[in-house]
Amino acid sequence: MSTLAVVDIGSNSIKVAVLDGRSGRELSRASESVRIFPADTGAVVLSPEVIEAGAQAVARLVALAREQQANPIVLLGTSALRECSNRAEFDARLRALTGLGLTVVSGEVEARLAADGVRSDPALATYQHLFAFDLGGGSLEVMEIRGQRCTLAKSFPLGSVRLTHSLLAGAHGPISETAQLAFRAEVVKTLGDVIPAQVADRALIVGAGGAFSVMGLYLEAIGEPPVGGRLPLLRIRELKDKICRMTTQERRTLPGIPADRLDIMPAALLTLCILADLTGAEAFHVTHRGVRHGMVQLLLGESGKLFS
Repeated sequence: MSTLAVVDIGSNSIKVAVLDGRSGRELSRASESVRIFPADTGAVVLSPEVIEAGAQAVARLVALAREQQANPIVLLGTSALRECSNRAEFDARLRALTGLGLTVVSGEVEARLAADGVRSDPALATYQHLFAFDLGGGSLEVMEIRGQRCTLAKSFPLGSVRLTHSLLAGAHGPISETAQLAFRAEVVKTLGDVIPAQVADRALIVGAGGAFSVMGLYLEAIGEPPVGGRLPLLRIRELKDKICRMTTQERRTLPGIPADRLDIMPAALLTLCILADLTGAEAFHVTHRGVRHGMVQLLLGESGKLFS
């Protein structure tokens, strides 16, 4: 198992990570912008157009992994696919294009994989106590890591795409103070008893997922690249206040933010501010490792057991 890859089929994007199976070093990563999570908040049913677009994106990422002789390659389904009533159709199309089938995980397993992925980041290796969030399109994973043990791993339906449509009416216009307060109340109602108060006094607060990565891109674009992966809460709040006053069209003037994320950034930034308030964090330490890298750790662990 010299090279292996995991394709993470998320709610808002599809990503691949290719890693060296001996050292665990990431050789390459790539992403495709395909939103699987639907605009409505009812049952998740993939349209034929989304099935085809998603399958073609997966096929391109699988081809990239195969160019690097990755074997095995795992197709990992998370929030949107575990809720999807017609994922068998998607699975059939993936098999036709790639010869690979889906592995769909529960919310708790997704959180544990994300925790393992975060823990594998060399930049975080010296920290013995991490409190981490993985914010995606469909769900939010909350994790606490002490040394080599994951002591908390929970998944909540608080992803940025989901909340944009359930709480912010699609976020095409400015977000009023009243709407922001209602948003906050719903998120705090779910997370208030889960996150230990002022945990930032005892642990490093880590952020994984698209919202944190995009915040990093924005800071780079305005000439303030994150130092040591640190995303200051002050800048997150400033951008949240600015973006909540804008229409989607006006948001296009903001540097560094991909166009396909402009509608969900208010929900993402509001969520980050709430997470900071609940933890007492003054900054998040961004990591590009997450559920894909956790699945790689699982594969490597199983390999070690098989050949020990």
